[in-house]
Amino acid sequence: MSISSEKHEEPNAAGGHDGKAGILEDEFLQLADLVTVKKDAAKKAAKGALAELDVMIRDKRWEDAVELFHPLEDKIPEAAGSGLEGSVRQKIAFALGQIKRFDDAIQELEICIQKDAENFYLHNSLAYTAYNSLYAAKNREIFLSGKNRQERIDLAHRHFTAAQAIRPDGVTNFYRQGMLYRQIQNKDRDALPLFLKAIANWEGLAPEEREARHQERKNYVKSLYQGASAVLESGRPQKALDLLKRCLAEDNGSEYISMTFKYFALGKVHFNMCRFIEARDALLFSLKCNSSGPVDFVRELLGRTYLALGNPAKGLQEIERIPEKIRRPYVRWTESDLRISLEDFAGARTALINCTERDNRSRHKTLVRLARLEYLLGSYREVMGYGKKACEFFAEKWGLVYAEGLYWQALGAYRLGLTDDARSLVNQLETEHPNYPELNKLKKHLS
Repeated sequence: MSISSEKHEEPNAAGGHDGKAGILEDEFLQLADLVTVKKDAAKKAAKGALAELDVMIRDKRWEDAVELFHPLEDKIPEAAGSGLEGSVRQKIAFALGQIKRFDDAIQELEICIQKDAENFYLHNSLAYTAYNSLYAAKNREIFLSGKNRQERIDLAHRHFTAAQAIRPDGVTNFYRQGMLYRQIQNKDRDALPLFLKAIANWEGLAPEEREARHQERKNYVKSLYQGASAVLESGRPQKALDLLKRCLAEDNGSEYISMTFKYFALGKVHFNMCRFIEARDALLFSLKCNSSGPVDFVRELLGRTYLALGNPAKGLQEIERIPEKIRRPYVRWTESDLRISLEDFAGARTALINCTERDNRSRHKTLVRLARLEYLLGSYREVMGYGKKACEFFAEKWGLVYAEGLYWQALGAYRLGLTDDARSLVNQLETEHPNYPELNKLKKHLS
């Protein structure tokens, strides 16, 4: 076709085009953009919803907010596509999270992210919502297990990482992801770099930036505390002490973390450094600071500290201040050690037996403690029995062979003269755990 045969629409006198066929719409301007009456009304409705939501959130009227505005498509459909839809959904999601409707909250935020994938606040909100749901499950406020729990963990990590990529100098998202690893997944090694990153980010801010982002200081202080705990678990008490001293200095006056917990942590660090007098003093101060809440963990460590200082009677007094019905397994283990040191073997046995009746997680460890106690008392059939029970519990709970249980069964059999049984158990131990520390010593006695 020649150029002369192409059809052109000539502009009118005003320089425009007559008729819709001549409209040149593109991504910058559409015809509908020129007539904004509906869009203006929708935006006004969305602004009104945001104002209402702000008041309800400020007054903690979560149920009212959800009842009035959720689902958005039904309650305020005019807000959809208004330009403020994301802000409205984000506030609805926050209210949903406050009443533990985490699935609905996550769905709202995922809709927002689909439309605005580079929005830091949306990724931050979704990560925080997923993180909160996992804490709620841990506290048995909601039910999450197996595949659903792992998917929720993965979701939180994914959006923490996305938020960090958008704002790599943040504090809160690194701290929260560290807590996800530490408190939900029990992975201190993975948590520690995140706490250290949160600390470094805050300390790298200029004074005016710290002032502008003052709300993040709380999580900087918490990162110092959690970082100290994670470092201690990795076997570096001196580094833990350095972080904890900085935490005590930074938190002086603000008390983001209670004095009870901070001085308990200080006592724990000193204990791990074999500074037992310093540990005792820190733990006594921790108890003095407490105004409410449980302190059984403080008294248990204080009991162990007195034992290390050669005063088991004083240590037992601390344990006996803990009501018997709330003595957790690790408390019972310390109680047993203290009673053994005082040669109250019957009392130690009773403490451990009471522990096995209530413990459905670490019972195998208590059963081995009973086996060890009965061995010293010459009750070798009891030793074999407790070793066997420990193996059975461990196999039922985790589907694995428990080396300690096998060893004490074998040792009990050896002392009873049941040589064939002892050899069979030792062979099983060697097959499953060839590097067990006491294996070769026992094998020599059986050769």
